[in-house]
Amino acid sequence: MRKQKKNNGGSQEIVVEFAVEQEDATAVYLCGDFNQWSPSSLPMIRRGDCLWEKRVVLPPGRYQYKFLIDGKWTRDPYALREVPNVFGSTNSVAEVR
Repeated sequence: MRKQKKNNGGSQEIVVEFAVEQEDATAVYLCGDFNQWSPSSLPMIRRGDCLWEKRVVLPPGRYQYKFLIDGKWTRDPYALREVPNVFGSTNSVAEVR
């Protein structure tokens, strides 16, 4: 996850780039509490053979997220933090500052 600060009329927003490698995927979505866990509102863009990316603008905060890869919920293998969720698995955590 990469971050870039952006100043919009006094309010701080940060461009956050999420990425995941999945060679055989046909559709990958970014889902989290920043988009009410919508399974279709943030499609990721394929770059090359296996890299999928999505940039979102977020205010500073702590966000839980997962990738939806061909219909399967998948945690971010590169996330520095995870938290348990109500489904018995874990969500990845992004700290945006």
